[in-house]
Parts: sequence; C-alpha cells; structure tokens
Amino acid sequence: MAKPRVLLISTGGTITMVKTPSGDLAPCDSADLLLDRVPEVKTLADVDLLSLANIDSSNLEPAIWPKLSRELYKRYRDYDGFVITHGTDTLAYTSAALSLMVQELGKPVVITGSQVPLEEIGSDGRANLINSFRVAVADFAEVAVVFGSQIIRGSRAKKTSAFDMQAFTSANAQPLGTIGLSIKFARESIRRSKRKPMLQPFLESSVCLLPVYPGIRPDLVTHVSETHKGLVLEGYGAGNLPTEGPSSLVPAIQTSTGRGVPVVICTQCLVGSTEMELYRVGRAALQAGAIPAMDMTPEMALVKLMWVLGQTDDLPTIDSMMQKSFVGEVHETV
Repeated sequence: MAKPRVLLISTGGTITMVKTPSGDLAPCDSADLLLDRVPEVKTLADVDLLSLANIDSSNLEPAIWPKLSRELYKRYRDYDGFVITHGTDTLAYTSAALSLMVQELGKPVVITGSQVPLEEIGSDGRANLINSFRVAVADFAEVAVVFGSQIIRGSRAKKTSAFDMQAFTSANAQPLGTIGLSIKFARESIRRSKRKPMLQPFLESSVCLLPVYPGIRPDLVTHVSETHKGLVLEGYGAGNLPTEGPSSLVPAIQTSTGRGVPVVICTQCLVGSTEMELYRVGRAALQAGAIPAMDMTPEMALVKLMWVLGQTDDLPTIDSMMQKSFVGEVHETV
C-alpha cells in the first residue's frame, strides 16, 4: 500500500536552531535539517517540505496566521495530514489562530516544536516530530499540539514550563490523546471524514492583552482603548477587577465600550472560568459593558477577539461570538 502523504511546514523555532559562532541559538539556514536529523518520519509517510518562515517564534507577527491558514487550505486535497514545526514561545497563539481560521477539518493538522534543539544531546525534538507524524497519519481530524506525551486541542494549548519536556498543558479540558507505547485518542477527539474545510482567515491585529495588577492605573486601560480596536484584560480569579479607589477600572471600561471598543475579561488562573456575576466586583465590570471570556486561555481570548474583529465591529455581535464555542475553546452551558 502507498504511504500517506504529509506536508511538513517549517516556521523556525528551537527545533530548527543551531549554535552561532557567538554561542547563542538561532534558526538554521535550511529547514532540511528536520528531515536530515529525523529520517524516521519518511518511514511513516511520503513527506514534502514547505519552509514558510525561519524565525525565533518570539519574533512572530499575527500576519503569519492568515498566510499559514491559506497554505493549508490551498494544499488540503494533496495531503493526508499536515505537521507544522514552530517555536514554543508563541505556539499556543498560532494553534489558537489556525483552529479558528481553518475549521471543519477532515484531516489532522499537528503543531509541534522542542525545548532543546535537534542538534543538542537530550533534545526532545526527535520524539516530538516522530510522534507528530504518527498523529498526522492516524484516524484524527483536528488542529492539535503534539508535545511530550500529550495531544492537545489547538484551542486549549498553553505553555506552562520553560524547563520541563512536557512544556504544554491542555487548559480546562482533558487532552485529546496520550502517547506512550501506543497512541490513545480520547472519545471526544474528532476523527477523519470527508468534511470540506472552511477557510476563515479573518484578522484585526490591533488588540491588546493586559494583566490586571494591584495599583493598575485606569488611564492605562483608557490609553489602550484609544490606540487599539479591542482589549483583553486578565482579571483576578473569576474575572474580578478593582472597582473602588484610584484603581477602579469600571469608568475606563465604560468609556471604552461607549466608544465601541470591546473589553474582554479572562482569568489569570490556569484552571477555572470567569464567573463575573459571582462577586460584586465582577458584576460591576459586566454592567460597564465587559465581555466574559469564560474558560478560554488568555492566548485564545486574544486571538479570538482579533478573529472576531476581523469580521464585525458591532458590539452585541462581538459579545455573542466571543461567548460562542466555535472550535471547543469555550465550555458552553446548556
């Protein structure tokens, strides 16, 4: 039987890095390093390589997401699966963006990377890349992050460690699968089908993500709303914000929403959801026009607001779309 066809898309990141003469790490000149150092993937699939970018992911700009989604959509019929190598620092943002921009997949789109460059002893890049190809040829059809022993839905991925080889976790949701001696997919994972993907590369990148902290100045929020099209605030706990004294953010939120600039509130906590009607401080923000992000990660909330603003500037519509689950990013209540 013919081997499945997989397109390997490289964007740079640690997995492609080598040491420079000055001793620091930078992406190598050619993404061919991936196939040269991990030839085992060719036993799993016929592999083509597309070098889309060659950057440290700290230098990633949102403009790459529509470009990447269009390449996936354009080449969708030609391949049985896709593997994308990416730097870990902004990988969760890209996985969130691809989940929204290419929906209704019937094939797997797998994003991976490494904590240690392939060329160095102890690199996790080899195992991550091989496991990503194993998932890319399996009966699976979602945007997913494969890292360490976990398969994580793209809309739920979050980097939680700069040290551990299991650098990513599935925030507020069980992983879609685990990798050990074999691959075990969760029941809720979506399987291959003949679905036709929907390309929705909408983007308004003028959105700011701002943490709330003791002593925050409301004029900072006002300034951001004057210079951006949208704002995501990382609130405390259940989405709580300061509402009394000089740090009260309620007037600034009210001013922002009054100008048509949406203010979305997520939580700084890794586990849990915004429950803004629970406390008076949260309810005050809601009454000022804030939109709850519920159990979305801050990365997902930011990217989703960019995506929504790429389609509409109507505040009620933005509110409705932000609270709707498109790709499993929100646990909707029935």
